Amino acid sequence: MGTILLALVLVGGPAVGQSEAQALKEVSMTSYGVGTQAYVFSAGIAEAVEKVAGIKTRVIPAGNDISRMMPMRMGEVKFSIATGGTGWMVSHGMFDFAAADWGPQPLRMAWRGGNLFVGFYARGNAGIKNLSELKGKRVAQVPGSPTINNIIKGGVAFGGLTMNDVKVANFPSHGGAGKALTEGAIDMYQFGTTGSSPVETASSPGGIYWFDLDPKNDAAWARLLENCPWAAKGLATRYAGQEKGIKPFHALAYPYNIWTWDKIPADLVYAYAKAIWDGYDIYKSKHPELPFWDHKALVDSTGCFYPYHEGLVRLLKEKGVWSAQLEKFQKEQLDNEAKRMALWEKSKKEAAAKNIKIGGDEWKDYWWQQVKANKLLR
Repeated sequence: MGTILLALVLVGGPAVGQSEAQALKEVSMTSYGVGTQAYVFSAGIAEAVEKVAGIKTRVIPAGNDISRMMPMRMGEVKFSIATGGTGWMVSHGMFDFAAADWGPQPLRMAWRGGNLFVGFYARGNAGIKNLSELKGKRVAQVPGSPTINNIIKGGVAFGGLTMNDVKVANFPSHGGAGKALTEGAIDMYQFGTTGSSPVETASSPGGIYWFDLDPKNDAAWARLLENCPWAAKGLATRYAGQEKGIKPFHALAYPYNIWTWDKIPADLVYAYAKAIWDGYDIYKSKHPELPFWDHKALVDSTGCFYPYHEGLVRLLKEKGVWSAQLEKFQKEQLDNEAKRMALWEKSKKEAAAKNIKIGGDEWKDYWWQQVKANKLLR
């Protein structure tokens, strides 16, 4: 799995300039926990980067989004590997990132990874064939996991229902909820289509049933995306149960990315991104999803609402794949970021006048509505 040095975050450290970037020997990256898909991704990429460029990657597992993003914000690590759902929360200042000392952040894509497909599923023998049939059925929520919970809310909304129409069961973890679905304790859940939980469900006696999200049902998609704006429509072609003859289905799509902050020097990001580019033939065999972290995915804007880091832009221009379309995308994302940051300051003043405590539940809802009203969710 390459050179992965688990270490405590080292506080501080000087910025890296051009000469230092040219002699770059080690970088640090936060990740989801050991054993997760993201951790395996980071391990494979770390091995490739070290082989082609001699750069070691210190991967630091962290338990939640705040603990993954805070070290990068403080300059203690240079990168973090996380999904587009997490990136959206950070860049839009939502949920945990709606605290007074957070708000919208200048997050950047240091590498745009492959698409993560997230689908809604049930046991194959549950007799539920459409999300509109969930009334009175049991669905999961995971307290403290807004990405998971909003996706579930979106799936229920796709079916024309609200959370008041279903029975909510709380679970302590994503994996725990997936296991509960397999065991019949709940009737619908969501997961990455190649994740361990749906694989277990597909292998169980009841089998698995994936709900197809009709791409032509614009009203249903609008309801879904109002709850999870970080996603896009996608056709899942990699999923549990495929080997048993289940046909491709439409699901949510958004990328797994390597993130960085705007203030991280362009030379450093360029050097690391170039090493990933050059190491593709090494890391693509380290996980079934890593072949899709290819050069084509790097310029795919599906489910992306964040600017590229200037160091990555430099690499893409050098490789001749930066286009007028990407230039337009980049400008739009930078403009939207500036608008969100200005709106944050304005909204804080308005909330104070209304005695709304910044960071509280009322504030989180107020901020979401402000961003929505200004058409800045996506």
